[in-house]
Amino acid sequence: MRAGLLRTAVMSSNLIAYLIAALGIIISVTAAVGLPALAIVLVKYFKLKERELALEMEYRQKSQQQGLAIEQRVKRLEDALTSLDHDVRVRLGIDRTAAPLPSHPDAERGQVESEPRPGQ
Repeated sequence: MRAGLLRTAVMSSNLIAYLIAALGIIISVTAAVGLPALAIVLVKYFKLKERELALEMEYRQKSQQQGLAIEQRVKRLEDALTSLDHDVRVRLGIDRTAAPLPSHPDAERGQVESEPRPGQ
């Protein structure tokens, strides 16, 4: 009976050595194939993220430019409404609070004569 135990102990130690060798080979093959594949996936992922950030920045710039353009249009409309004739302003109930539109370079520098307010 002792010989049988010795034989199984020797076989189990050989089996453990073979299992360790097989696991080492499997791990090294997986690493040899997996690391380059992982590197490719990571490079593509970061290129995608970079493209997303570029598109987001471009979108923000366009929306900011559109906002400024809309603001300028509203300002021009307000200026046009405030520069209407006195009768039209009275009919619309618009009080003259803004300076008239500049028609020459001196007006842009603030040398515009102020008109009397309606009702004065």
